Amino acid sequence: MSKKYVALYERLLGEIQTGTYSAGAKLPTEQQIAKAHNISRQTVRQSLKMLEDEGFIRRTQGSGSYVTEKLFMSKRCMRIVVITSYIGDYIFPSILRGIEEVTSAKRYEMVLYATRNSIAREREILESLSPDTFDGIIVEGTRTALPNPNLPFYHALREKGIPLVFFNGYYQALFEKAYSKTVYVVADDYRGAYELTRTLVNEGHREIGGIFKGDDIQGLHRFSGYIDALAQNSAGIADESVLWFNTETKFSIERMLEESKLLERCTALVCYNDEIAQQVLAALRTRRGSVSSIRSFDGTLTQHGEYDFRSLRHPKEALGRIAAEKLLNLIDNVHEESVVLSWEN
Repeated sequence: MSKKYVALYERLLGEIQTGTYSAGAKLPTEQQIAKAHNISRQTVRQSLKMLEDEGFIRRTQGSGSYVTEKLFMSKRCMRIVVITSYIGDYIFPSILRGIEEVTSAKRYEMVLYATRNSIAREREILESLSPDTFDGIIVEGTRTALPNPNLPFYHALREKGIPLVFFNGYYQALFEKAYSKTVYVVADDYRGAYELTRTLVNEGHREIGGIFKGDDIQGLHRFSGYIDALAQNSAGIADESVLWFNTETKFSIERMLEESKLLERCTALVCYNDEIAQQVLAALRTRRGSVSSIRSFDGTLTQHGEYDFRSLRHPKEALGRIAAEKLLNLIDNVHEESVVLSWEN
């Protein structure tokens, strides 16, 4: 029959293992533990000494007993998974540099996957992951404006206690209820589009068109900011002034512009991002329209002398660093909240 102090040791260790007390947490006082278990303080003292001798807690005179990181570190793979739409294109290298800067400083290995914004590819990646080979995931959601059949994989990862940090886009269904180990880091797409559009109205434009991506949540938020700015600032709203595209048609903007006559109808355009703005500028080089001002997102294009052009700068590396910091904190059982970052002028 186990001695009382051994039984208490096993109970306290079990509570540490299951997360009742996380790394850095302070244990109840000897008196509180003794009263809760109806045992003597001497017995409690023996149990705590066992935990201390094995490195699971540290005891500070006059302060109390605190859980160390020994148990948590021993369970770690020191590896995180990063799943993003693309790796070497556009803004993604900068985001990845931000993530790598934080993770490498903490000696974590980073394993990269690219979905190419394909739901099928995302599924392949999630199916291939073994939860005992990594400590957390940083992920850009795939086609986040659409129903996604891969959500059960994310639910399963959460049930296993795997921390998840979404960036750029996220699945709203995963955030309908608060969950301690799932957060997102995104730019304020609604406010960015609202301010860009409001500024155009203030500059005298009344026919302001918009080109938005329909299968990502970023596109919906930017459209919402655009349409609200028009409505609240007494500017014209017309369905034919909005052009929608998706992942498959994002490189067909010039053709879509010709079919829609958007360049002739509007004096200003708000573009989903600089990839789209670049195609708009190429279309304007081949045929003249009424557009004189173009607003965009991501800050990868410089000023264009012939047109009044401005693009909000994406907080690329900062976003990557913040996402990584939040993931490592979640791995350490530190509470984190989702964050929405401002666009930079």
